[in-house]
Amino acid sequence: MKKNKRFYLVSLGCPKNRVDAERILSVMSTGGYSYTDDPESAGTIIINTCAFIEPAVEESVDTILDVRSEFPAAFLVVAGCLPLRYKEDLKQSMPEANLFLTPDRIGELPELLADRPSPRIAPGLAAGSGRILTTPGYAYLKIAEGCSKKCSYCTIPSIRGPLTSRDCEELEQEAAFLASGGVRELVLVAQDTTAYGVDRGEKNALLRLLERLTTLDGIKWIRLMYLHPQGVSREMHTIIRDSDKILPYLDIPFQHISDVVLKSMGRPWKGDRIRRLVETLRKEIPDLVLRTTLMVGFPTEQDKHFQELRNFVEAYEIEHVGVFPYSPEEGTRAFHLGDPLPAEEKQARADELRSIHSRFMEKRLASKVGSIHQSLIEGISEESELLLQGRTWDQAPEVDGVLYITSGHAVAGAIHQVRITGFHGTDLFGEID
Repeated sequence: MKKNKRFYLVSLGCPKNRVDAERILSVMSTGGYSYTDDPESAGTIIINTCAFIEPAVEESVDTILDVRSEFPAAFLVVAGCLPLRYKEDLKQSMPEANLFLTPDRIGELPELLADRPSPRIAPGLAAGSGRILTTPGYAYLKIAEGCSKKCSYCTIPSIRGPLTSRDCEELEQEAAFLASGGVRELVLVAQDTTAYGVDRGEKNALLRLLERLTTLDGIKWIRLMYLHPQGVSREMHTIIRDSDKILPYLDIPFQHISDVVLKSMGRPWKGDRIRRLVETLRKEIPDLVLRTTLMVGFPTEQDKHFQELRNFVEAYEIEHVGVFPYSPEEGTRAFHLGDPLPAEEKQARADELRSIHSRFMEKRLASKVGSIHQSLIEGISEESELLLQGRTWDQAPEVDGVLYITSGHAVAGAIHQVRITGFHGTDLFGEID
């Protein structure tokens, strides 16, 4: 009987997981498999999981169970962070899967599928580095894997291991390949982008990488995500300010502003240094747009600490803010602090910060109406075939809302000047100028 070599892929979690998913698409295609968007017709279903926090684990497990229930005949591969975090324990706890695949074994996948092994953690050689892009006009460039920071709440070092930076020349070659395929925006990601090269004993490695990437033909925008505040140097301010390709958009997760909470989180900076960093960046980089992530309900967060965080959000008006309730994760140092704050109170605090930020966001978006912004067109809108969809330069993919084009013509991957005509929630409406 002829083997069904069609496969279906589900990818959960962050942009770094998307890069792994694109590598899976590439090695499967090279291995003679063809992708289908119909899971019912697939002989193999691959779920690229996330296990960063408990809700992500629950989503991954629910997805695995749902897929197995709905498609019982498919060969089910569970990839990503779940096998990394729980390793051999999965063989007993997740019999629904036929194969568990860690990210460093992606290149072995076609060979493993040829053998149709029983459930196990896949052994093998290092993964292939090819990718099949799933994003129109932009691509994530993962510059490092793992993290060597000691944040007390974080599972990443135990899941992904210590910081391992990729070779600068290899990254430059990958970026050039992406540009040749129509990519106009590179989004640099890692667990800690500013730590790039530290494991190799290299100083200012990120800045040197940026200098090389800015010379590539075809690349128009370079966006920096997941910057640790401790690593945002004055030299970085300068290169961003003086570059016509590196966007004045910085994603710097602060997590909190209270000295007490930051210390118990294992974050080395105090609140005043974070405030000074924001003030300095805004002074030195024209048109700066910041994104940050804040955590509420950490075990040591008392009401006065939350009020300090609330005041920070209100006073500093960060352009993009993600707020998340604390989730205790077994295996982290913070897990032993307990979880004294009820879930309802954590959610209420998160909602309060989101409400404050949404009022500022509404004011900011209203001020854009009538102005013209350089925008990347991503193609036909998911909401309506009558609209184009894209992003202004100050909207990062997948997290900051989108731009709906109501008038004008463009192809996916093109960058156009767009006049903003309105907004709804975090999304903008505009016309190609």
